[in-house]
Amino acid sequence: MRFKTKLKIFLIILIIFMLWYFFIYKPRLEKQKLSEMDISDSKQKHILWGYPVCENDMIFEYEGFVSGYDTVKLNPLWVSYNLKKEYLKGQKFLKERKFAPDPSLDKDLQAANEDYTKSGYDRGHLARQADMKGRSKKCELESCFFTNISPQKQDFNRETWNNLERAVDDLTMRYDETWIITGPYFDDEIDLLKKRVEIPDGFYKIAILRKGKTFHPLAFVLDMESQSTDLEKYTVSIDSVESLTGIDFFHELADSLENPFESKLLPIPYGWK
Repeated sequence: MRFKTKLKIFLIILIIFMLWYFFIYKPRLEKQKLSEMDISDSKQKHILWGYPVCENDMIFEYEGFVSGYDTVKLNPLWVSYNLKKEYLKGQKFLKERKFAPDPSLDKDLQAANEDYTKSGYDRGHLARQADMKGRSKKCELESCFFTNISPQKQDFNRETWNNLERAVDDLTMRYDETWIITGPYFDDEIDLLKKRVEIPDGFYKIAILRKGKTFHPLAFVLDMESQSTDLEKYTVSIDSVESLTGIDFFHELADSLENPFESKLLPIPYGWK
């Protein structure tokens, strides 16, 4: 057999192997790794694979969520909560929103209603009040504490951000449960609301969807000028959220699991809209 013929056969075999490796073997291996993740060791139902590692956060644990709050920016830097489909189907206790300071924290270290009055900014929930249903009145009341609130432009809060929140709720109904971690991000230029509350440049949201033993990670970053209803435009990797915020998420995962999990840019599951 001539050399050229042997070379052609070798190249064909090599191409077939590469196609098999990248399109069949590697996806199966990554899916197997995701299925090896365990949540049984979690001591806090709202925290998945370790509390976010973040500078300057004061942690508040509530019935429906956990907040990592910054007493200088007067914003939560992250809020984490577990969401189940039975919560979304459950009873709503509050007919209206009752924003209030957390009584356990000095009022000077948190925002107040008057900071937002006639400011042009909404009191933007991070742990969505609608996600606090199905448990108790206390759960809904705590979601209105300012340790769970950031300034959001009105159009952004009521349209684009609300669209993302509802999409995540819809995905939760299709899966067993979801862990949501969300918060603001800031650049070096400080802009204050009523000379007290730092105004974010935008927001991130991480949603970890669980179906059986398999986890599907999604992450989004939106600045406050974002208006598109196509939320796939805002999908990013978890690694990019960490770079943007300086927060280390899921640090209790073994590196062999954490690295591929956080670096993947996965598509939103079919039917998410």
